[in-house]
Amino acid sequence: MIEILKIPFMKNALLGGLAVAAASSLLGSFVVIRKMTFIGAGIAHSSFAGVVIGLLLGINPMASALAFASFTGLSIGFLSRNYKIEEESAVGVFFPFSMSLGIILLGFIKGYTPNIMGYLFGDILLVGKTELYLSWISLTLTLLFFILFFREMVFATFDEETAQVLGINTSLVYYLFLILTSLVIVVSIKVVGIILLSGLLVIPPLAALQFARNMKAYIGLSAFFGLLSFLSGILLSYKLDLPSGATIIASGFVILLISGAIKFFLKP
Repeated sequence: MIEILKIPFMKNALLGGLAVAAASSLLGSFVVIRKMTFIGAGIAHSSFAGVVIGLLLGINPMASALAFASFTGLSIGFLSRNYKIEEESAVGVFFPFSMSLGIILLGFIKGYTPNIMGYLFGDILLVGKTELYLSWISLTLTLLFFILFFREMVFATFDEETAQVLGINTSLVYYLFLILTSLVIVVSIKVVGIILLSGLLVIPPLAALQFARNMKAYIGLSAFFGLLSFLSGILLSYKLDLPSGATIIASGFVILLISGAIKFFLKP
């Protein structure tokens, strides 16, 4: 770890990745418990179209990806809450459409085509100062959201009708959650890539579920396993010269397997 910190671009990658892993895992704790895992994947993959739109128009791909991912997330949420369309069905429409749109628009980019594989599978070495700042801004906003709306999110998750009776604007909290999730997903693209992004949202919280006895412990363990997955993955990637994004997700999967095994053997 000390050796990594001596390399300037690796320092950016490490610090940015830590913030992204923490934010993704914290939001993922509610993504999992609200059974929204498919939405996370849908928003992540929709950002591909946003990236290509940015490249085509000559604007920052991350800005266009955030706009398109937020639009997709809000559209999925709106359809599922206002029409007789299940969230999974709405994602099933936007998921393939956004990927298809990205592939179609990619053909209109003339001349040099940027490294699309870097966006799809991640390239943590490309994390610069801008991505570093954005990652910590996204983590700060995530922590602020949890501080301000933790009670509301818990009520809306387990008993939305009671939450509404108590005067909680569950729709507002839900849409804010979708926008924040979109932000964290887009910021995470450089770390693990569009294809693997849902792993950061889902795997650490699933590992946390094996041990947590209450919501606060569950959320805290989700963040812990997210950070552990990132650190173990980035160290293995550096030492063995492996793709960083894939190694981070694979490390998380191994941690999940170990957590499940411990839970199985220690259960009464």
